[in-house]
Amino acid sequence: MFQPLMHPIGDIGFVFAHMATPPGHAATPYAVAAIRLSPAGVQTEYTSLIRCPLTRARDYMHSHVSRRQLAAAPSHEQVREELCAFLAGLECVLCFDPYDAAPALKTLLDGTRVFDLGFAADFFMPWASTASPRQMWEVIHGQPRDKVSFSAEEGAELCLAFTRHLFGTVLADSRFPGARSLRHYLAHSDTLFGDMCRHLMHRHGDYFGGGLVPPVTAEDTADWQQFLEQAPAVDKQAGNAPSGGQAFTPVPEKEIRQLYEQLAHTRKGYRVREPQVAYAGHVAHALNINAVACLEAGTGTGKTLGYLLPVMEFLKRNPGQRVAIATYTKSLQNQLHGNELEACRALFGQYRSIPSALIKGKSNYVCAAKLDDVLSPDLRGPGLLAWLFFVNICFRYRLADCEDISPRLRRRLDADRQLTSLMLEVSAGSGCHATHTRCPAQVVTAEAANARLVITNHNKLILMEKDGKLSGLFRHCIIDEANHFEDAVRSAMSPEIAASDVRGHVRYLREQCRRLSVSPSAPEPDRRKAESAVEAMGTLLRAMDDLRDKFLSMDRGALGGAVSIPPAHSAFSGGSLAHELKRLHALMESVHEHTALFAGKESARLPMHYKALSRCRTMRTLVHESMFSLAQLRTGLDSEGTWQSVQVFPRSWTISGGHVYVGPLVRNHILSRRDTVVFTSATLTHQASFDPFRRSLGLGKGTQPVIFDNPELPPKPCFVTRVAPPFEPDFSLVVPSGAPTAVFEHKTTWLNYAAQEIPRLIDANHGATLVLCASYDDLEALRERLEQEYDGEYPLLFQKKGEPPAALCDEFRAARESVLFGVETFWHGVDFPGDTLTQVIITRLPYPSPASPLMDARHRCLPEAAYWDRYRYETAIKFRQGVGRLIRRETDSGIVVVLDNRLLANRNLAPCPIIEGLHNLPERHRRGRR
Repeated sequence: MFQPLMHPIGDIGFVFAHMATPPGHAATPYAVAAIRLSPAGVQTEYTSLIRCPLTRARDYMHSHVSRRQLAAAPSHEQVREELCAFLAGLECVLCFDPYDAAPALKTLLDGTRVFDLGFAADFFMPWASTASPRQMWEVIHGQPRDKVSFSAEEGAELCLAFTRHLFGTVLADSRFPGARSLRHYLAHSDTLFGDMCRHLMHRHGDYFGGGLVPPVTAEDTADWQQFLEQAPAVDKQAGNAPSGGQAFTPVPEKEIRQLYEQLAHTRKGYRVREPQVAYAGHVAHALNINAVACLEAGTGTGKTLGYLLPVMEFLKRNPGQRVAIATYTKSLQNQLHGNELEACRALFGQYRSIPSALIKGKSNYVCAAKLDDVLSPDLRGPGLLAWLFFVNICFRYRLADCEDISPRLRRRLDADRQLTSLMLEVSAGSGCHATHTRCPAQVVTAEAANARLVITNHNKLILMEKDGKLSGLFRHCIIDEANHFEDAVRSAMSPEIAASDVRGHVRYLREQCRRLSVSPSAPEPDRRKAESAVEAMGTLLRAMDDLRDKFLSMDRGALGGAVSIPPAHSAFSGGSLAHELKRLHALMESVHEHTALFAGKESARLPMHYKALSRCRTMRTLVHESMFSLAQLRTGLDSEGTWQSVQVFPRSWTISGGHVYVGPLVRNHILSRRDTVVFTSATLTHQASFDPFRRSLGLGKGTQPVIFDNPELPPKPCFVTRVAPPFEPDFSLVVPSGAPTAVFEHKTTWLNYAAQEIPRLIDANHGATLVLCASYDDLEALRERLEQEYDGEYPLLFQKKGEPPAALCDEFRAARESVLFGVETFWHGVDFPGDTLTQVIITRLPYPSPASPLMDARHRCLPEAAYWDRYRYETAIKFRQGVGRLIRRETDSGIVVVLDNRLLANRNLAPCPIIEGLHNLPERHRRGRR
């Protein structure tokens, strides 16, 4: 797809094939359909089943093609000949491959080149989930589809419909002016992908019929920056928020109920819930008294509207105040800003004048200035397409960000980390200055500075005081999904350095220095400086390779994951990591000094294009930031309560540091600079106590106020409250008779039991099951066993490492008898109400890994009793989150089965009484299992 197109484009073909992917076998097509479309819009079709004895339940779910039908189907060779005859004369065909089975597809097409529509969807619409046919259909039609199955003919029609939608609507320059620049650079990419995209835009009316407005209405242009938004001017008067403690108008707590009664009168399907009203009253109370509040509210309370309405009422009554709402997941941020907030404004006219903004961390945005520096006349092929992808992200920054790179894009565009390195370089996380008024990060920052309500993520909230435009503005905060906040603080405030990133920066600098050292037009002093810089950079690169070997000598386990680095070890020069980091810092400092010729006024005399010179300055800045991270890591070696870890890769390594206890960071960097902070979640307590949560964030215990390290700051009032959910969850928690202990030493016994018991539980419940695994190792072990041994009628869906979970979630919801196996992301934040999910299987208790660097550091730093208290607390919180996946609505019911008898010895982890043995299951849950 990245090689040039060899022939002019005439007819275009669309192909869709269903693939069986049995364990131990290559993907095998069992149904195929094709459409051939002429430039005059004449359409012909071909379809056939393909003999295949290897299909499974999930294949039937996707296609509704039975094994009996396939037994009488033509052979693979026969269908291939017929299909190739049908597509004869076409250099390439447009395919959608949701199975990631390109080799099997190419074999079926017998050498015809493939234009991957899934890649095109991820490239031009990174905000849209199009990993499955059902998701792609919903993107086209803008509405949900109940069925998950598609016939091959429907799949081919889907390919055609998506092509018409993408190139005729999404990329129409009348709706999206930036398409004019995308077309220009696609033409210069010298690839089949670029030529086919432009052809389909320019000839759209010939193939698909003319619409009211054709997709191409203006000439292509290289000036892509003209389509960027301009940052608004910051209203300095609005930016002067009152200082802490200044008087304001409180929200009448007795009138809170009236807001929800008004909502019930105007919003269809909404009814007043007493727990939600009580919860909102606690939020209003915290705002009124400038307090720290810890509020736990069970599933069904309606936390989002529970804090949003009192916040909006507070802002209405206090025009000088501002509030920040921080969440852990993007989905909740988008729901808050795009759905709940707009609904509040529609129903309560007095809130419409309150300006709001959605803002993410700067590293989520592309710096347009740095992106322009990367563009050079010799950029072609995949390199130019990778650059163009970030141009599109820059255009669509309100819909997508730098993290929205699909696995499919990475597989195709990230050879030698090309895409990853480019993302790091053009990220607005560093080097994006306030003068870059057309950069998305500066646009959203200015909007936030003018807003009175911002919706953001945990990390951005933590680092907000470091942003000059936002520091000191948002003195009232609601922190939702607060059970994740400690990890967010630790991540945001901890240094990390990746050798692969440093290597990328240094290699670019070395290449430019080499060119400069042999350039006859460069002054002799500058050529000598460039030669010295090349030598210094070579020394640094060799030192990083040498350090990788030392890390492996220290612990071969670093190749499989992060391991703790002991401060002293014989593998290191001088016997200590501090010595190695000091040497590496000195070598980076040498590189930074030797490349000073690219900085300052004298750089103007260098015979270099201004973009290359600007890019060298960016790379030099990134090297300097790595030096800063190294300095922080070195400081951490001498500090109590910190840890350092390393993970080794085939050609690089990553060192990370962190704080065992984040309490001082929370008190000094977050609470001391704000008036009100509300921590809220469905899971904050352990055994009905908030003390473990309060200790984790340095809030003290019981009902004590928060005491700051700075004696000049007065204590801040702190209160805790549990709000009971509006209904009693209807489920049973079961440990089957015979369940073994799932400790690591007994893994083989546990795995044999789980592989035998899970199919029985699935069949007894008629599917509709979520299987939660404690690690990817467990998930993979179960997948290998069950794919070989289970041949039942219920489709098994397995999460894949690195794959976004949205497609799996949609497939699970749509196919109500399917079974979903997942790890970390499925323990929290997913919602499967109703008959979609009536059974959760927890394969083993989610104890933290004792071998993780953080747990290892805790074991060294904490007293034994405190360590085990924390160990059990984290397990209990995650276990409750996993159990909570089952009951999301009042009408939900079912069972939670735990295949680990350690729960019987640790009953304090369980949120309800435990039933020992499935034979003791209550009658209502036996009936509920369909």
